[in-house]
Amino acid sequence: MSPALFGLGMPEGAEAIYLSLLERHTAATADLAAETGRTAEEVSDLLAWLRARGLVLRANGLAVSGGADVWAAADPAHALHELVRRREDELHRIRGVLPDLRERFHRSRQDDEAGGALESLDSWEDIGNRYHQLLAEARQEVLMWDHAPYIVGANAPKEHSALDRGVRFHVLCDPRDLPAELAEEFAVLRGLRARLHPDLPFRGAIADRRLCVITMDRESQNARALLVRPSPLLDGLIMLFDTCWSRAVPMTGRPGGLDEPEREVLTLLAAGLKDEAIARQLDITTRTVRRRVQAVLVALNAKSRFHAGVEAIRRGWV
Repeated sequence: MSPALFGLGMPEGAEAIYLSLLERHTAATADLAAETGRTAEEVSDLLAWLRARGLVLRANGLAVSGGADVWAAADPAHALHELVRRREDELHRIRGVLPDLRERFHRSRQDDEAGGALESLDSWEDIGNRYHQLLAEARQEVLMWDHAPYIVGANAPKEHSALDRGVRFHVLCDPRDLPAELAEEFAVLRGLRARLHPDLPFRGAIADRRLCVITMDRESQNARALLVRPSPLLDGLIMLFDTCWSRAVPMTGRPGGLDEPEREVLTLLAAGLKDEAIARQLDITTRTVRRRVQAVLVALNAKSRFHAGVEAIRRGWV
């Protein structure tokens, strides 16, 4: 079958007959049989298939004497368009049953003890396929953990495709052995926010807070992972990510994105000074102090000044 007509579902031999008719005005059944090396009965069956789909027409009015069946090709601009439309309808119908087939697949592999919440992934290829499926199905956000060994400069069409669809990425990176090139790559990707957090326990990704893949080793090509479906375990992983994210440092090159004046206020705030004392110390107004304190609270995700001071000391910012 030629590349042009491949995929239209033609039975074997039908294309050769159709192409033969396209190249001539008309042809009798016997002539087509002789040309294609098939019996007249086989050619008649194939012509009936083509005729039922509007690809060939009877042309008995133009037949030679003897009353033989004579055929002509229909205009491909209309005939093939209709065949393509029908094929698209069939594919759309098949696509519609995929969720049910997928659910049957997962049900047959459910872990009885985990109630179907877990699926073990035992090869790098399987992990990669599940991760790409997770990205392809994401519609709103993807939450990610990443750690060394990092992959720099890799072509990531699935990630970029998700970003192009408007999917937001929140990425937690372990700062140890983090390549500068990766930080630069993240900085220019619209829709992606990255933060640094020490000692991340695994690589992983959560799509739309409903499906998660986490690795069970720290190799560059992970060989073991878990797929986690909606369950208390998934809820716990989401809570873990949100907690880590709130305590992580934005990947900006300075603590929390604070500028030098804000860091000065943070140092004095952690030492327990009041606004007025900070203002005198820095020779600024209390109004300026309060504005900078508010920036510090936002950067630390702190609910109070005391909380901000404790959190800043815990992170080693002061």
